[in-house]
Parts: sequence; C-alpha cells; structure tokens
Amino acid sequence: MPTAPAPDRHFSIDIPRPQDAPALARVHVRGWQVAYGHLLEGEKFFGRPAIDRRTAQWRTWLTAGTPAHAQGIYRIGRDGAGLPVGLAASWPSRDPEPVRERELSLLYIEQAWFGSGLGRALAESVIGEGPASVWVAEDNPRARRFYEKLGFAADGAAHVEEHLGNLRDIRMVR
Repeated sequence: MPTAPAPDRHFSIDIPRPQDAPALARVHVRGWQVAYGHLLEGEKFFGRPAIDRRTAQWRTWLTAGTPAHAQGIYRIGRDGAGLPVGLAASWPSRDPEPVRERELSLLYIEQAWFGSGLGRALAESVIGEGPASVWVAEDNPRARRFYEKLGFAADGAAHVEEHLGNLRDIRMVR
C-alpha cells in the first residue's frame, strides 16, 4: 500500500512547457502502470517504447500552434524541489453528443503522492468545479472512487478499447 507524502511536502501546479515532455512521459507511463498494470502488460505499455511515444505525444500537445495545444488545458504538478510528480489535461468532450463541455482526459500522479490532495488540485485546475465527464476503466475501482469524491457518477455509457485488449471504459459525469 503506497504511503502519502509527509505533511510538510508541498506541491505546486503550473502550465507545462515542451521541455517538460520527457518528465511528463515518465509520470504518464508510471501512472498507466499503476492504473492498468493488472489489465495490460508489456514494453508497448510500460517500457521504453511507451516512454518514447508519450514524450513525442507530450511535445505535440505542448507545442503552440498545434490543434491539441489550442484545445487542451494542461497542468503539471511539481514537488517542493520542482520535479514533476503529476499531470492533468482536459479537452472538449469527445462524445458525439457532448454530455459535458469539458472532459477530464488525463490525470496521473506518482503513487507516493496518492492521498496528498495533488490529484484533486490537478483535476480542478483543468476542469474547474463545473460539469465535466471522464472515461475510466471499469476495472479500476481506485480511480472510480476518486472520481466519485470529485462528484462524478457513472451514467451508463461504456465503450471497449479494442487496441488495449478489449479494455472496457465507463463514462462518469457531474
């Protein structure tokens, strides 16, 4: 069971820059491993190829002038020393008939920061406190409980991620 950071550890949230891409990729891939390690396996998801792919993805998202940069809201959580320990992103809803204006698209924090308030702060920094949606793996009870604490509830919508070995996602809204 992971432990929360000591109470005297502080974090800050700011807007990431393209040079943060490698660190964001590492946090992203480790977040996937914690969230989906019981459902997925292999270098493709958790090894060097995954980190390289995520680094390129983050560089694109953070580069001014790209569509992803224009539509996304991105935040990075840093520990007291300024090292990246979390990330969040939101985009306009991808649903054909938007249930909510914003979709919490990414939220990952280092496991040592679970229970610290960083996850909530990052989520609120990209979606505020208003209506939003999030897609989450049905077999990820920890994440589902976290989103429930943020006011989200499953609305019955689901889809299967075939490229992820038929991983079933459910939509939660608030």
